[in-house]
Amino acid sequence: MRFIISGQNVAITPAFRAMIERKVGKLSRILPKIIEAKIMLSAEKYRRTAELTLLAKRKIFRSEETAGNLAAAVDLAVDTLTRQVRQVKDRIRERKPRVSPRRTGPRPEAAERGAPRAGEPASAPLVVSRRLAPKPMSVEEAAMQLGLRRDQFLVFTNAATEAVNVLYRRKNGGLGLIEPVA
Repeated sequence: MRFIISGQNVAITPAFRAMIERKVGKLSRILPKIIEAKIMLSAEKYRRTAELTLLAKRKIFRSEETAGNLAAAVDLAVDTLTRQVRQVKDRIRERKPRVSPRRTGPRPEAAERGAPRAGEPASAPLVVSRRLAPKPMSVEEAAMQLGLRRDQFLVFTNAATEAVNVLYRRKNGGLGLIEPVA
């Protein structure tokens, strides 16, 4: 993050500059995509004003606070910016749910088929169905095929028994095989 600190009727000491950079720098923990921070400090008769502007990747945050001394004005402005940044992060988090890396959602074409039509209740559970012709292969070949895919299971015809089998991933990382009883 790049800092641009300027003052109007204010002498900015190196210690005060470091304090401002430390306080504003804490915002990068909440929103790491902050590119630039512009801080404008001004002093008038009995009031001190701090104007802070953060330039993030797709957003601009701004606050202006006035207090009796400059440190208090900076604290108030940083608090206002913290609130603004948290609101944006909360909106993003609510809008975009996290997806675990092991589980993936339904494929887009399957979701379109199972999606409710206009006028239907949206609370109905989504059931995705796929029709497939199980390929004849050995268990070893099926294990290799499942290793190449991100699917959790593979339906195939066992070449040795000519029965439909299911090979699936277990939670411990191994594979399981479901065979029908003759």
